[in-house]
Amino acid sequence: MVDRIRIGIIGAGGIVQWAHLPSLKLLRDRVDVRVVFSRSIERAKEVAMRFSIPEATDDWRSTVSRGDLDALLIATPNYTHKTIAVESVRAGKHVFLEKPIALSIGDGLEIVREAEKAGVNLMVGHCLRFWPEYVRVRESILSNAIGEPRVARAYRLSSFPRWAPWHRYRELSGGVVVDLMIHDLDFLRWILGEVEEVFGYTVRFTEASIDNTDHAVAILRFRDGAIAYVEASWAFPSNFPFTTYLEIAGTKGLLTVDNRSTATVEVFMESVQNVLAPVDKGAYFSELKAFIDWIQYGVKPPIEPMDAVEALRIAVAVHRSSEMGAPIKVSEVM
Repeated sequence: MVDRIRIGIIGAGGIVQWAHLPSLKLLRDRVDVRVVFSRSIERAKEVAMRFSIPEATDDWRSTVSRGDLDALLIATPNYTHKTIAVESVRAGKHVFLEKPIALSIGDGLEIVREAEKAGVNLMVGHCLRFWPEYVRVRESILSNAIGEPRVARAYRLSSFPRWAPWHRYRELSGGVVVDLMIHDLDFLRWILGEVEEVFGYTVRFTEASIDNTDHAVAILRFRDGAIAYVEASWAFPSNFPFTTYLEIAGTKGLLTVDNRSTATVEVFMESVQNVLAPVDKGAYFSELKAFIDWIQYGVKPPIEPMDAVEALRIAVAVHRSSEMGAPIKVSEVM
């Protein structure tokens, strides 16, 4: 019998409440959640009560320094990731860190180095690598179902995230590219390989954004010659439903994933159309299970810490390209 992993939760926002803690509840035979942190002690206590967590705190450093925790789940505002993650791994804790890994490549690299130095596991939550439909797309591509992938399109569109004021400032959130588009940038790199060049265009549309970018488009050219068009937005009306769409065109056919369609994954080939409906407990359960498997059994998840840094590098390249008004080599972005 493997001992349960003793875990602390740093952050008590929406994703913790509707994704992380319900997923950890399904893993309760392997996980012991002991404490939850929020800057608001009232919120920490409310979340602790709702999810039967023994302790609540408004002091994250006291959580990091506890000797009775094996791991920490960090889901705090983007601008806090580097400080909390570095102190956590230095304290000898395994860390599951929500994406993005950090707001600068240098900070991301520092987190990775400190985790390696401490000999602890660092996993960044790029959830599309666990999303059932997206996993099925990757499996289809690896099995040559649509031939060699040549062109991709990805959309991720929503209204402005007004629930947290830090989204309004680029220095705190990283903008729509680092916070939202990065999902698709990571996934496309995972299935199509390294990105050679980026041409990005970012704008500010909404009054909710103080000095931030809330709509972005990017053209990616991959090392093997494939190209992708990626669009992300926080600029849609408040009643617009969150919309994602993925399309991969290969030499033998086409794959699509549309979250507003009744069909989950569709495969189009000459005279043939297939609908694939993966059955799964969900991406957040799968990624947290992978994190626990890594700690308990040494089974590595399908994402390395440097993958998170490289996804951030592409995102930063989109911003740099937009500022320059010209394509930019991703390898030149530091």
